[in-house]
Amino acid sequence: MKYKPADALNKATELFWQKGFQGTKMRDLQDKLDMRPGSIYAGFGSKEGLFLQVIDCYVEQSLKKIDDYNELAKTPLDALYNFVTDYIFVDGKLENCRVCLLVKTVSETETGPEHLHAHALAGLEKMEQKFCELFTQARQQGLLKQEANPELLGKWLQMQIMGLVMYSKNCTNKNDITMMIESVFSSFQPHV
Repeated sequence: MKYKPADALNKATELFWQKGFQGTKMRDLQDKLDMRPGSIYAGFGSKEGLFLQVIDCYVEQSLKKIDDYNELAKTPLDALYNFVTDYIFVDGKLENCRVCLLVKTVSETETGPEHLHAHALAGLEKMEQKFCELFTQARQQGLLKQEANPELLGKWLQMQIMGLVMYSKNCTNKNDITMMIESVFSSFQPHV
């Protein structure tokens, strides 16, 4: 049976997201992907090779999602707001929110393997750069003060998303999280 790489990556992403890199065994991958070990090695090189491709695909899809929001939104700040809101309320539900795969990987691989840790950190940096791009656009459009620092705002937004996700694990009140998201974004507005 011939496998489709995109399908295999999607299935592997779910498995790694659920169990983490260390917790996912080759047998788990075989079962989830419905592939023999030789096919996994031929297609991806190794479990680590597959995981690195999963991380790359996850980053690519996330960056594309932000670009899609930016195309549809009136402003770059609206795009970021919509991205964050939909990330926290997956399919409109707070209970569907999950810790970012990159953040989970950084946490899990803090003591090794180093190259997986570095790869996840590089993915987070790409996300941060994308946020910076939109903050730069917003500043150019006069939506932020001219002295606003897009790089710092990108880092700050990433930190806020991580905090919102973690807080959502202990919060069942959708309105509280919505107010927190609105508070994050109201802080970007220039004070007149």
